Amino acid sequence: MSVTRGNVGEHLAMAELLYRGFDAYWADRRNPKFDIACFWNASDRATRLRVKTTSNHSAIWSVKSNGLFLEMQAKNDYVMIVNLGQGLRERDIYIVPTTRLAEDIDRDHNHYTSVLKTDGTQRKQDQKMRCIRFVGKDKPSDHSWGYQDKYAQFREAWDQLK
Repeated sequence: MSVTRGNVGEHLAMAELLYRGFDAYWADRRNPKFDIACFWNASDRATRLRVKTTSNHSAIWSVKSNGLFLEMQAKNDYVMIVNLGQGLRERDIYIVPTTRLAEDIDRDHNHYTSVLKTDGTQRKQDQKMRCIRFVGKDKPSDHSWGYQDKYAQFREAWDQLK
């Protein structure tokens, strides 16, 4: 994924927030914790948004030494997964509580590494890549597929930010 493609997702998320009446502000570019600060004035609610963009239906993260999501908050912390598909008009935005996403990613990874490879050897638990896919269905050895159905409740779920 190119930086340019990631910027497309962030700008699209920001445009949607502003269009829907949220006050939204870019985080500093060197802020590794979140990308957008979002406010809904009617309820005085503030949320922090991390934006992940994909154009091939697979959202991929790299685990760092201090974890997957830095300074994750129990509340008001979301990941906006911008699934561009084949272009802007076919895009989906999933607004997922960061705690839920982290649990799902960990569970899928633990399952994947618990299943032996086809050659009978054990997969390595310390792999740094994590992925969820918005296509297909779960496989016996890999539960990271089918998130278009698993996260249907989060697709275009803007009201949860209010």
